[in-house]
Amino acid sequence: MIKKFSYSQTLLALAITLLALSLFKFTLQIPALLSVINSTTKTVDSVTLKVDGIVNEVALVRLEVAKVRALVAQQTPAILSQVEASLPIVQQVIIESESYSKQLPALMQQLANIEQQVALVQTSMPAILKRIDAVVKTTDNTTAEVARWRPHSTRYLEEITLSRDYIPQYLTRIENTVVDAKTIGKEASSGLVSGFLKGVITLPFEVVAGLTGIVDVNSRSAKYLTAQDVALMQEKVVLLLNDNQQTTSAWHNVKSGHRGTISKGRETKRNQQPCIKVTFDNHFGSGKETLQELMCRDDKGLWKVN
Repeated sequence: MIKKFSYSQTLLALAITLLALSLFKFTLQIPALLSVINSTTKTVDSVTLKVDGIVNEVALVRLEVAKVRALVAQQTPAILSQVEASLPIVQQVIIESESYSKQLPALMQQLANIEQQVALVQTSMPAILKRIDAVVKTTDNTTAEVARWRPHSTRYLEEITLSRDYIPQYLTRIENTVVDAKTIGKEASSGLVSGFLKGVITLPFEVVAGLTGIVDVNSRSAKYLTAQDVALMQEKVVLLLNDNQQTTSAWHNVKSGHRGTISKGRETKRNQQPCIKVTFDNHFGSGKETLQELMCRDDKGLWKVN
């Protein structure tokens, strides 16, 4: 029996072949699909854990929100009561503001009056400035007059200062003279006047004026020696320095009981002036001290402590 060619069977066979081929290809891709499914499953598992954590956090947030709402509900009455309490104050502020608003016209009027007064002052300013110029001119004249008198005043003050410095020395010299006069009188009555006249204070003040620093102010001698002692030392040292034959001299204050010796040392020159090193051995009470000073002769021939 001869079979006839059938298109339908051919198409069916072709379709089956294509289906088999597709199934074969699909079978080849199944391992990859399984791998993707496995990785997706793992991802879903990890995401599920994170989602659970997020859900827990959301639950905690909901609890916090609930607490906040409870606190707000609890504090709202107090806030409302404070607002109600502040309402009278606000009302008072509003009333005061209205009062100030009513006073503004009066303030504006006062400002206008002040502006008028300022205008009047500006009008009278030229006369005021003229008077100020006159005062300034008078002040300048007074200043010039004071400037002319200032040198004289300075000189007067200097002379007064010098006089204040010299007065104690004059008094000391007078006191020493009186003491020495009494001593001379006593010794004259006993026949001992010979040779004592050298110790009488007869030198002029200018001769001893430069010897005010003969005793160091920081020494013990300055603490214990009297002004009369220092005056005697000044007189004796001048006599000693002017005597080329004498090398030592002694002084003794009967009133204070203090005494001492003065010795000349080597001669030198300073600033082209002759100078002599002088040693003072001072005795006061139970103590004693040795001082040294450099005495120089100035252009006038007067000795000064250098």
